[in-house]
Amino acid sequence: MLHQVSVEREGTEAPGATAAASREPSILDYYRRDDPDLFAKCRAFSSEAVQGMRERGLWERLYRVTVIGGLDHRIRVFNPVRGREEEMVCFDSNSYLGLHRHPRVLEAAAAAMAEVGYGTPSAQVLCGTNRHLRELEEAICRFHGREAAMVFPTGYGANVGTLTALLRRDDLAARDRFCHASIHDGIKAAGTRHGFVYPHRDLAALDAWLSRPRDPRQGAMVATDGVFSMHGDLADLPGLVAVARRRGARLLVDEAHSTGIVGPHGRGLEDHFGLPGSIDVLVGTCSKALGTTGGYVCAPREVVEYLRFFAHAGLFTAAPPAHLCAGLVAAFRVLEEEPWHREALWRNVRAFVPALERAGLVVSGAGSPIVTVFVGSTRLLWAWSRRLFDAGVKCGTVAYPAVPPDEAILRLAVNARHTPEDLGRAVEVLGELAAEFGVAGKTPAEIGAIGDTLPGEVLQ
Repeated sequence: MLHQVSVEREGTEAPGATAAASREPSILDYYRRDDPDLFAKCRAFSSEAVQGMRERGLWERLYRVTVIGGLDHRIRVFNPVRGREEEMVCFDSNSYLGLHRHPRVLEAAAAAMAEVGYGTPSAQVLCGTNRHLRELEEAICRFHGREAAMVFPTGYGANVGTLTALLRRDDLAARDRFCHASIHDGIKAAGTRHGFVYPHRDLAALDAWLSRPRDPRQGAMVATDGVFSMHGDLADLPGLVAVARRRGARLLVDEAHSTGIVGPHGRGLEDHFGLPGSIDVLVGTCSKALGTTGGYVCAPREVVEYLRFFAHAGLFTAAPPAHLCAGLVAAFRVLEEEPWHREALWRNVRAFVPALERAGLVVSGAGSPIVTVFVGSTRLLWAWSRRLFDAGVKCGTVAYPAVPPDEAILRLAVNARHTPEDLGRAVEVLGELAAEFGVAGKTPAEIGAIGDTLPGEVLQ
């Protein structure tokens, strides 16, 4: 829900928003609150927003749920409303292939921990470059067909560190409206005076902005997600490459949700579109298909060598632990050697989306494991979310400012370990809710109108 906040802080409203937009208060209203006491907005957020969610039974169900045991297609949680442990079908995991539970990955991580200990308490440029980190860099380069890679503690840090290192104050930086917060934050942190947030996938607007006359000393960067994390649609890589080359800009693509998933071999957008090597700066994360934490950047060798000394998010922090690196090396090998995990994922996606459509829901396409159900109004979103949780289905809830006002969605991340029973249960519950609230088979406009008329007691 928070991934759009950075661009909103800069004063760019979500598409379709107006100053008089009819909506419930959002987190931005608290961030923008004027008061000389820096803690005043915190007190207001806690006493109004958090307390309001508690009164509706949303806080305990959605944002502070304690998971008992591991994260998987099914999870056990402590339900504070009922005061007991319960099993739920989980659509909140980004481990799309379930590799965080793969025996080869676990064995490699355990062996490395036994060899070198729990952590790697040193920066990479000092003593933090152990052999496991080197092997991980080599595995990343082999998988993506690149000559050099740098590993960061997080995917967020990979984007912020790279953008702040490459962009100068007078350079141009354009990014898609629906980019991840790390891209918005990285460009903002770079301090460039010439930033542009183009409408989602609107390459005509991007091309027009880049075509303006500029000083020949100014560099230019276009940044985008590969698979957009909230809606699951793909960036138009051929179009982006064409615009960037025509306008003399470098292209950064965050392949967080496409690595291991998209393309005939799971190598992301370049694989999907048949454009190997077309991305200038390829950013990846280890917290999605690879199943753990961390991030990395692939680029020409001279760029990576530069980043090792100028990307502060990697320079001024400890190196990733050796056991994490070893587990990731094994995970990359599984991606290359065991395609059936990816095949199982896509079977699930291609079965789930049509089933939801048959239940009368407005659903995103089956182009990625991120499947969204249109809900419209925030009032309907909260009502559905509470009822879903009580029925044993855990999924994401996305409201303004992460999406435009009155375009709230449920976000369901499908993975390879979901069983037909898991998917069937979700379809059953969502279909029952659609029928109960009278939105089954309705258009988005009709769903929005129904949501706006919900009585207040529905939310309690």
